[in-house]
Amino acid sequence: RRNGRSMDTSPRRLRLVRSRCHVLVVEDDEAQCGEMAGYLGLSKLAVRMAHNGTSALRQAAEHLPRVVLLDFDLPDMTGIQLAKKLRAILPNAAFIMMSAHIDGLSERTLQEIGIAVFVNKPVPLGPLRQAVLKLVAWPRLGRDGQKHGEKGWFSTGLGGRRR
Repeated sequence: RRNGRSMDTSPRRLRLVRSRCHVLVVEDDEAQCGEMAGYLGLSKLAVRMAHNGTSALRQAAEHLPRVVLLDFDLPDMTGIQLAKKLRAILPNAAFIMMSAHIDGLSERTLQEIGIAVFVNKPVPLGPLRQAVLKLVAWPRLGRDGQKHGEKGWFSTGLGGRRR
């Protein structure tokens, strides 16, 4: 009972309550991951961290982030493999891929998965925070976001779109 009324505890009323977050940072370098998450947190963003793909999948399912920062080189899978799995869980999230080096990754592959942008490492934290704040507020994310060739607020700077 709550406030003198009985509570409906039927299976149709009981649901897993998930805590939403704004950003999931997936980076195997724990110091870099913590630095990015801490800096984004200064802007009152709810941020979660994962250091491998398996942990990222678990965090994504639990917290349903609006933006995911993905490292390309993870210990248990590539960022592309992870992005494909995350897209099934987070169809409307914006993905940002980060790496110091990527060989053989095309713009088409990024588009097919719905990765909004590629960022070269080291990632500049100030512009990253501005970009994430805009993505969190942006109405069209995920596969329905900005299309190839569209000029948008994030088409240059901070690594820009990979050409």
